[in-house]
Amino acid sequence: MLTAATNFFCRQQNRYRRRQSETGGKMPTESVRPSIAETSYRMFNRPLHPELFDPVIVGRIKADKYDMAVGICEGGHFLQFTSGEQTLVEVTAPDQQQLSTFGLQRTYFYNEQEEVLYETGDPFLYHFAGEVDVVSFSVFTRVQMELEDECSKVFLSHQFPAQNRFMPGALSLIRVEGNEKMLSVHTFHTFPEDLAVLRTQTLIELD
Repeated sequence: MLTAATNFFCRQQNRYRRRQSETGGKMPTESVRPSIAETSYRMFNRPLHPELFDPVIVGRIKADKYDMAVGICEGGHFLQFTSGEQTLVEVTAPDQQQLSTFGLQRTYFYNEQEEVLYETGDPFLYHFAGEVDVVSFSVFTRVQMELEDECSKVFLSHQFPAQNRFMPGALSLIRVEGNEKMLSVHTFHTFPEDLAVLRTQTLIELD
């Protein structure tokens, strides 16, 4: 678990209230979450401003040796980790989202056939894995309900508005565990229109 010396904050943004006012009180009918086929993992070795990802909720963990910000956005999540003078940013977002290629180290598309793996070292060990499960409607509904029950127990969570009465709104959860020398971040993102669940795990270890 996180040590007592670690502190964090969360902030919620009222973006969907603003969007409702812009559309006369009605939510737009298009999906707020892109298709899993259009969703990619990108990793940068430089800082990026969180507002580039238009997050709906952001949390921060700060310890003596590192500072990490993590947030949920429409396409998934972003994670920015800094230790000393080194910064690493991981982004799960739609490929159409325009981000600078400066500092871009890796890009992967998620799909149900292949697990995404990436690992780097010095000055800290960074390991990332992501996998997509495409399931039946009944299995997706059960998994979605199980994740909804976990929302109050995790570090960050957010459910986006449902696009119709037949499918639930896309859901994202971020679970964080660790101490002064290690952080483990698990994320879960549901894609109702694809009947897909994206699971990622990030492990960061310091000397």
